[in-house]
Amino acid sequence: MQSPLCDVIALGDFSTWAKQLLNEWNSQDLIRLSFESSVASFCNQAPDRQIARIVILDNGPSIRSSTSLLLGSPHEVVILWLGKSFSKEDLVFAFENRVLGTIENPKTFDKKIFELLARAHTACSQKNQIGHLLHSVKEVVLQLEAKNQEVEIVSELKTGLGKVEKLVMGSPHSNSSILPLAQTQGLGDVLLTLSDLERTGTLWIRGNKPGEEGKIDLLQGKVTYAETGAVRQLKAIYRMFCWNTPRFLFNRKEFELNENEELIPMEMASLVHEGIQQARRFQMIQKEIPPAELRVDFVPRSLNDKTSLTPRDFYTLVQVAEYHHVSDILDFSTDWDIDLYEGLISLKRSGYIKVMSPSSKAV
Repeated sequence: MQSPLCDVIALGDFSTWAKQLLNEWNSQDLIRLSFESSVASFCNQAPDRQIARIVILDNGPSIRSSTSLLLGSPHEVVILWLGKSFSKEDLVFAFENRVLGTIENPKTFDKKIFELLARAHTACSQKNQIGHLLHSVKEVVLQLEAKNQEVEIVSELKTGLGKVEKLVMGSPHSNSSILPLAQTQGLGDVLLTLSDLERTGTLWIRGNKPGEEGKIDLLQGKVTYAETGAVRQLKAIYRMFCWNTPRFLFNRKEFELNENEELIPMEMASLVHEGIQQARRFQMIQKEIPPAELRVDFVPRSLNDKTSLTPRDFYTLVQVAEYHHVSDILDFSTDWDIDLYEGLISLKRSGYIKVMSPSSKAV
């Protein structure tokens, strides 16, 4: 008989399908399962010496409110979602909160579920180890404080300890996310990891500004489709590289190429290299980037027989004459965003284009 992979609490209301599935895993000694019917009652219980526990929630009407209750409770938990299907809104909510992963319509207990539970078990173990370490450091700080030794140093230790505890353990009232992919990674690191592991599924990306949402579909570690707003494929990926402090959620799936999809014929290392280069160029001009809603137009009197424009500036000027709004220039032009931004800034500096709508921001 094998030992269960991990202890799991099925918390709240569960459908008959979900109960049967979990009970099957329990009977096969894949997990050691317990049920608790009330999320509120669990949250009101005193924490068990701050030991982290794995909690599974069923994808019912209350899954989001139950997740919020858990995040606001004093318990250290690793949250998993189980359901027959998850909407994009569900995944975005999971993406923004401390949900480790989703189990979507599993047919059998396969390798993917095993890996997710193993990761949850590891996350609990790490939380517990770090918790014990922080507790030991707290005791040392309290002893020093009781002896009135180096008050300034003790104060600094307490401040640093608080920051480490918030960063590592996660404040129950923060919006930080413990996700399958570390949030300290950049998009390039995430894509290279998914490529190396030959993952199949959808990577959801969100930046820190309104409208910065996108997705990248992968088949065995190769990009098949990318989208953000009105742009697709490589243009969409390079746009997402320029987002500050992106957050990620990877939803593993089994799917085949659709008729209208094909692999992007580019090695991941080359794709990531180009994306990083564009992001660096973006950072250099970030303070001069025109707002998307700005309307611009070319200045006819600036053009004469002595006008000399670089190919990039000439192309950008043509796009200005056709689309006018910065957002439309970016979305409908085939050039990369960074080339268009640099072109707009160059044309504005040289007096070839002007702002047509009031704005306090420079183009």
